[in-house]
Amino acid sequence: MSSASSINSISPPSPPPSPTMSMASINSDISEQPRKIKVMIIDDNAINLTILSRLLNKHFADTIQLTSVMDSGVSALDQLSKDQVDLILMDIDMPVLSGVQTTTAIRSSDNHDILVQNKNVPIIAVTTSDAAEQRELYRQVGMADCVSKPIALPKLRMAIESAMKTIPALSTG
Repeated sequence: MSSASSINSISPPSPPPSPTMSMASINSDISEQPRKIKVMIIDDNAINLTILSRLLNKHFADTIQLTSVMDSGVSALDQLSKDQVDLILMDIDMPVLSGVQTTTAIRSSDNHDILVQNKNVPIIAVTTSDAAEQRELYRQVGMADCVSKPIALPKLRMAIESAMKTIPALSTG
């Protein structure tokens, strides 16, 4: 190869970025990190809420933003009329409204108070009531999965990952 042909194949350096370019335009080649999913926990037991919150914060910090911790189905329904969530972890055995009743209210087309975006949110039962016929009932009312208490981290991870696959493209905001 002659030195003349190698000189002709060298391209001039590209101009430096304009000082008016935004960071977004500079980083446009870098794939955007997906936003964290917004999770609501519903349980009438403060100890269970604490345990589940800590599990999520410790083991799912990269994917989950704990949005709200509710101590009843009633307070959860109120919150779901105001704030959008991507995933709900729901206790079943609660006073006033059970997890099944709360799920039924969320899924109900008659309940116009719940944000439309929350009507089909994946709901995972987190309960000691996990026999086969109970799990079938949870599916019938619209729950995505069931995780037994005490919570085994691998089972919780599998349930969350499975539910995350059903969440439409997570958009920012």
